[in-house]
Amino acid sequence: MGRLNLYGHQGLKPLAESFRPFGTIVENLPAVLHWAFPAFPRVTKLLDGRFSRARVLVLAGETGVRMVVEISQTPLMKGFIYWKRFFCSLISILLLIGTVAHAAQENEPRGLPILSPAAKISLVTCSPGDELYTAFGHSAIRILDPELGFDRLYNFGTFDMTVGNFYVRFARGDLLYQLSVDQGDADIEEHGALGQGVTEAHLNLTTEQKQSLFAALETNLAPENRYYRYDFLLDNCSTRVRDAFEKIIGTSVADKSVTGVTFREMLDPYLDRIPWIRFGIYLLLGAGVDRSVQPREACFLPANLESAICQTKVSDSAFAQSPVRLFPVRPLPRVPRALDPEIVFSVILIGWIGLWALRGSSASRLISALVYIVFGFTGLFLVVLAANTLHWEAYQNGNVAWLVPTHLVAGIGLIFIPANKLLILRLYLFLAMVEGLVFMVSSPWLPQRFHPAIYPLVVLLLWRTVIELRRKVAS
Repeated sequence: MGRLNLYGHQGLKPLAESFRPFGTIVENLPAVLHWAFPAFPRVTKLLDGRFSRARVLVLAGETGVRMVVEISQTPLMKGFIYWKRFFCSLISILLLIGTVAHAAQENEPRGLPILSPAAKISLVTCSPGDELYTAFGHSAIRILDPELGFDRLYNFGTFDMTVGNFYVRFARGDLLYQLSVDQGDADIEEHGALGQGVTEAHLNLTTEQKQSLFAALETNLAPENRYYRYDFLLDNCSTRVRDAFEKIIGTSVADKSVTGVTFREMLDPYLDRIPWIRFGIYLLLGAGVDRSVQPREACFLPANLESAICQTKVSDSAFAQSPVRLFPVRPLPRVPRALDPEIVFSVILIGWIGLWALRGSSASRLISALVYIVFGFTGLFLVVLAANTLHWEAYQNGNVAWLVPTHLVAGIGLIFIPANKLLILRLYLFLAMVEGLVFMVSSPWLPQRFHPAIYPLVVLLLWRTVIELRRKVAS
């Protein structure tokens, strides 16, 4: 089935056309007024020299006009003048209404067809997929009209990887996502073929609501309207669908089953199968994602949006029907538990310390310097990211309490100078050890939740710090 070019469809007469007869009258209003109130002196001059009945009538008319002028200050005449002003004001108001209506019409897609009574609008929800950008699922709006012969799937999650500096713009938070439209059945089958489960929930909308949603989506699809700045949690492909529904039905769409959980806790089930990605996301996200999620905000996840529309009532009637499964969910592979970062880091740390003990507690200063450099560089990256991004999720990142950026300087110093030969370096290592111990003890009560894999790393840092502080005794 081909795609229908809705902008080129000449179905409806533009609303602005309805104002053209009225506009014609207004354009010719001066001529109408001139016809209603002719200039008597000019007519008199034209008829001058002709002794006819017309001459007599004109002269009588001139006399009448002079009489009207003389009595124009009477109460009756004043009333006529007031009514004339009212009539002129009414014309001005009508002109203003026509102008506003015409401007509003210019914002609507021209030639938008009227949906047939057989048209159906539904929410299509896809389960998580293999790729990272599909890890949380997907939401889209489907408009199917068999009588008009089109099946359109509106998707707010489209981005262009060919734009310049894609990854820099994504990290900076100014990468633009956009609304796109695809052939509904083909796009659904593609997701199903990739192993994603697909469900469809039909919406119980009136004819007017269907047409309004259709027009709103087509307006949003215009090149000047389709782009928006993506926000991972508050403004994404799922929340945009929620917003579109709310504008049409006039009520909030919220998943009331979500209570007492944070954004981070809602993300965890989706990241469990990809533990190293989860570890990286934990490092990047700050304390802001550890606040409680409001029921309406929970719609940032497609599965919760589907749950929300099923709970929503419009005039005591269900907003959506029960979802129908179009494609089954295929299990996604998971990294073996033995390779989770907390286990890997713990095994490496224990093995390293054991090997160090077997070698008689001898250790290389360069290894300690490298540990400090890696920790410091990572912390510096988090600080620079938070200072240069629009992603509020990266703000107030408590991970810099153990990934201290100044560790980078200390690590570079350790390469060239032993700690026992530079007092300021030795003092810094001592303070770093104290700070690390305080973090280990207090982290469960901090406003940010940390990944369990960081604790073996903090122990590693503390161990290497003690080694460097003890070198003076050994020497």
